[in-house]
Amino acid sequence: MKRRAFINTAGLIGLTVLWESCKPKSTEKVADNVFYTCSMDPQVMEKKPGTCPICKMALTKIVIDPNMKNQGLKLSDQQKQLANVQVETVVLRPLGEEITLAAVLTENKDKLSTVTARIPGRIERLLVRNVGEFVRVGQPIYEIYSEELSASQRDFLIASQKQKVLKDIDINFKQLVEAAKNKLLLWGMSDAQIAELEKSEQPNNKLTVNSQYAGVVSEVLAEEGSYLSEGSTVLKLSDLSTLWAEAQLYVTELPFLNQTKDALVEIPYYADRIINGRVNFVNPELQPSSKIVTIRVDIPNSKREYQTGMQAYITLKGKVKNTIAVPTNALIQDTNGVTVWLENAVGAFESRMVSVGMTNKDYTEITNGLHVGEKVVVSGAYLLNSEYIFKKGSNPMEGHKM
Repeated sequence: MKRRAFINTAGLIGLTVLWESCKPKSTEKVADNVFYTCSMDPQVMEKKPGTCPICKMALTKIVIDPNMKNQGLKLSDQQKQLANVQVETVVLRPLGEEITLAAVLTENKDKLSTVTARIPGRIERLLVRNVGEFVRVGQPIYEIYSEELSASQRDFLIASQKQKVLKDIDINFKQLVEAAKNKLLLWGMSDAQIAELEKSEQPNNKLTVNSQYAGVVSEVLAEEGSYLSEGSTVLKLSDLSTLWAEAQLYVTELPFLNQTKDALVEIPYYADRIINGRVNFVNPELQPSSKIVTIRVDIPNSKREYQTGMQAYITLKGKVKNTIAVPTNALIQDTNGVTVWLENAVGAFESRMVSVGMTNKDYTEITNGLHVGEKVVVSGAYLLNSEYIFKKGSNPMEGHKM
C-alpha cells in the first residue's frame, strides 16, 4: 500500500511539472525608449540585460526621454572641462596641398676630397688613421720615403748653388731653380719645407705630407709600410658643412614639383627647428621595380650639428588658397562619411556631416557642410560622439546623407 501511495504521489508531481512547462511563457516587452549599454563601450546597445560582448562588464539600463532626441547634446561646464572639449570659430584660412616625405641625411658628394700620393714611395708613418677624424688644411697626414724625391731635392740645391756662383754666364739658372722648385711643390713639399731645405742644404728622402683639404675622414685606403705609386689614394675626406636630405617620390607625385620646388625640412632630433630649402635635384632615372625617383635638398651644416644617417622629413607645399578649413583632429571618419561636432546658439552640441577637400598635416578643407562663423569642436569630438550614443541610444548621424 505504501509503495502504491508513493508511486501515485510521484506521478502527480511529474504531471504538475509537465503542465507548468507546457504553459506559454510570459514575455516582458521592453519599451522602445529603453536599452542596455556598456559604460566602457557605448557603441554596444542591446534590448535586454546581459554582459558587454567586448569587455564583459554588466550592461547598464538606459531610459531615453523621447522629447530630448532632437535637442542636441548638453554638457555641464565640469563635463566640458573633464572631456577637454574645445571650440573654434570657423574662418577662411590659407591652405595648400602638402606632401611629406621620409628622408635621410647623406654626405654632399660634390664636396668629397681625395688625398692621393703625388710621388711614388713607401709610407713610413700614417698620421691620420681613423674614420670620422676631422682633418684641417695644413695638417700632417702621412710621412713617405722616396728616393725620387731625394734626387729632385739634389737637383734643386745644385741649381741654387750654381745660380749664386755662376752669375756672368749665359745660362739662366734662375729659371732652372724655379723649375726645380715647382717640381718639389707639385710633389707635395710646402714653401716652408723648401725654405728649410735651402737653409740646411741637405736632401731628405723622407717627406711629411700636409693636407690641402679640410674635412672628415670617410675612408682610409693606405697602411704603414705599403708602397704607393703616383696617384694612389691615401684618404678620402668629406666636407660636412653642407649635407643632402634625400627622399623618394612616387612618379605619380612628380607633377607636384611643377607647382613649387620650395621645401621645408624637419629633423626629429631637433623638434622645434624647420630648415627652408629647395629641391635642387630630381633623379632623371626611374627605378622600374618601385616606380620612384630620388629628390634632394641641400642642408646647411656649418656648426656640424647634423650627422649623416639622421632621419628627416621633407615637406613640399603646393599652391595656397583661402578656404574653410578646420583642424584635422576635429573630423570623425567612419563608413558613413565624415562628420564634425558643432556648438549651437543655446550651448548644445550637434553633429553634422561634411565633405572634405585637400588636407595637410594640420588642417583639412571643408567643401560642403560648414559656414564661416559657426563654432566647431576641435578637441573632444570622439568623446561627444560616445556620450551622444550613451545618452540617446543612437548614432548621431543615423539617417543623415550628404
